[in-house]
Amino acid sequence: MTILYLFRSSGTGHSIEHLFDTIRCEIEEAGIQTKAVRLPHISRGVRTVWQNLRFVKQLTASVFHITGDVHYLALALPASRTVLTIHDCSLLKNNRHRPLRYAIFWLFWYYLPIRRAGVVTAVSGKTRQELLRYVGPIAHKVKVVPNACDPTLMASPGVFYHAKPILLQIGTAPHKNLPSLIAAIEGISCTLVIVGPLTKEIRAELHQRQIDFRQYVDLSREAIVQLYTACDIVTFVSTYEGFGMPILEANAIGRAIITSDVSPMREVAAEAALLVNPTNIPAIRAGISRLIHDDIYRQHLIEEGLRNAQCYTVELAAHRYQSLYEQGCPSLSAQPVI
Repeated sequence: MTILYLFRSSGTGHSIEHLFDTIRCEIEEAGIQTKAVRLPHISRGVRTVWQNLRFVKQLTASVFHITGDVHYLALALPASRTVLTIHDCSLLKNNRHRPLRYAIFWLFWYYLPIRRAGVVTAVSGKTRQELLRYVGPIAHKVKVVPNACDPTLMASPGVFYHAKPILLQIGTAPHKNLPSLIAAIEGISCTLVIVGPLTKEIRAELHQRQIDFRQYVDLSREAIVQLYTACDIVTFVSTYEGFGMPILEANAIGRAIITSDVSPMREVAAEAALLVNPTNIPAIRAGISRLIHDDIYRQHLIEEGLRNAQCYTVELAAHRYQSLYEQGCPSLSAQPVI
């Protein structure tokens, strides 16, 4: 019996693939054979989508698990043996004012794949609620399996640099709300470390507000972990997320984090982050200032974070997925339980 994990093509990100690679290893520890396959093409048009569909049609496995935002693969796989994980509804949200693109994504990335796949999971209750709103009653079949924290992220106590703390920002997409963060820290003595590409407008904003910043792109996983370890505070005031992995990553490393008081960030963070309204720049500024100057509160958040990260272990996620695989391939039930 083999579980086949389908990963996005190289060049479309690696965080989801890293997450499911850790889950895959945990599943193998339970005595179940697994494989991981990357798609040959980035989904950039009808031709590449068709080529990816033809590619997966030739694959063999007991259960197929679609792990990234290539949901349309479910259309070429055996329905009852396909597990589809949906991280968010950003493709629909971002194209809501472009009717043709919205219709294509709605039909081929969400409605038909959800209808066809034997098992569909969402990484948060918020994503499940969005699916119900976008595609209707067929989303009642969606089960919530929260993401897991990377087990390689270990607590790394550090000395807080009060004079000029390092703020780490993971991601620069529009929903990451970088302009509000930049406005909020204007005049605060700090260094902003940004992971992700910058537009000319964002770069100009950084210079205009005289923000001391460093920017990185295309970092390895090891390099990102080093940035977490080297920072003093993690900033994550997104306006939209499907889950919010940087919250758990900051928790696991032992760094204070400021995040948005909106779902699903508030649920993932629980008591382990300073929550603010992401549209309120003075509130973001006040939150960051408190994390810099209130040592007792900052340490409280760090301790809560270490506890929170333990609620999202790979072992727990793997156990939940194994149960779902057994629905798609009942003979797996004979395998040892994690």
